[in-house]
Amino acid sequence: MARIEPAFQRLWLGLSISYLGDQFTTITLLWFVLRLTGSGAAVGLVILCFDLPGVVTGAILGRLLDRYQPRLVMGVDNLARAALIAAIPTLYALKSLQLWHIFVLALLAGALSPATTAGVRAFVPHLVDDAALDRANALTAASLQFSYLAGPMAAGFVVAKLGGPWALFVDAASFLLMGLLALTLPTIAREPRVAQPKIRAPLGGLREPFSALFTLPHVPALTLLSLVFFFSYGPLEAALPVYSAQTLHANAGGYGLLWTGFGIGAFGGVLTLIKLSHRWPPGIALPMIAVLWGALLCPLFFIRQLPLAMLILGVAGASWAPYTPMETTLLQRLVPAEIRGQVFGARHSLVVAATPLGAAFGGLLLQYFPAPLVIAISGLACILAGLGGLVSPSLRQLQREARPDEKR
Repeated sequence: MARIEPAFQRLWLGLSISYLGDQFTTITLLWFVLRLTGSGAAVGLVILCFDLPGVVTGAILGRLLDRYQPRLVMGVDNLARAALIAAIPTLYALKSLQLWHIFVLALLAGALSPATTAGVRAFVPHLVDDAALDRANALTAASLQFSYLAGPMAAGFVVAKLGGPWALFVDAASFLLMGLLALTLPTIAREPRVAQPKIRAPLGGLREPFSALFTLPHVPALTLLSLVFFFSYGPLEAALPVYSAQTLHANAGGYGLLWTGFGIGAFGGVLTLIKLSHRWPPGIALPMIAVLWGALLCPLFFIRQLPLAMLILGVAGASWAPYTPMETTLLQRLVPAEIRGQVFGARHSLVVAATPLGAAFGGLLLQYFPAPLVIAISGLACILAGLGGLVSPSLRQLQREARPDEKR
């Protein structure tokens, strides 16, 4: 088995703790805003403040990752976000916290987040051998899935004990630790910039990352598959709480159990990544995951019992989970090292909006159709996305090409 280097272990430890810390912000901050305002719209606006800025800043921060050492960019990002998150309970303690402070701080934190999201993907190939990429990305994905399982419960306990926004100090501490660990990572040896191959954009500037993304072989097709797949998944997020309440006649706890079932399945599914990556070439596996996920959603149209719906979502989660780490490994092998930062940053700018837009579209569909039908529409759309990937000329060509580790 390929060896995982100590440098990656430090990165993985920092990410695992940071992912858990993020759950504290999600639970604590949204609860606090809801209690402060009594407005669901205010809660939605906070979520938007965290998610939307990355659409703009992803490509910018991606270029910084290629220009400077990723450990420095990620370190500064996490240290800055530690300060931003800690500012909320600090202002609260000083009795100066206002709602607009939360929105501004969330916007700034969301604007910085692509530095680490894209930075990890660009940096991992420098920390492990090519043969260990599947395992490294599976470990990273597993820590994220575990945070979804353990994080909300831990956050709820801390909020109950500390109360209010004080629990946000936990997330600030996790960012601080991640920042310090990032700064200990090795420096990447690079050729002088004049010797680096460049992919020029006609108008240069910030369009260069997108030009690089769309010029590389197979990368545009993979990006389009993810865009359509994640958008098609989005309506499920809007429809599931309505499905839980109106179709399953479950309370908030029952709705939480549905996502718990998904999380358990996803955590188990990501552990199958290495076996899956050796059995199926990624050009087949990624579209087939979309097809399988969609096919498993469709039975929810007929199901009216909570335990059975939870089981179906668990199996669906197991099929979904390998997609992102497998796609990440493939992209890390396809994108030249000297432009990984900007390509992953540009992809983040494009892909990060797909699921929220899909969820918004799902909310519109719910005005006209019952929740089980909206979930079925989401499933069928995912199936079509996967079938489109299977017939894509670029992905079909990728299926025929030998993978780098198979050439050795």
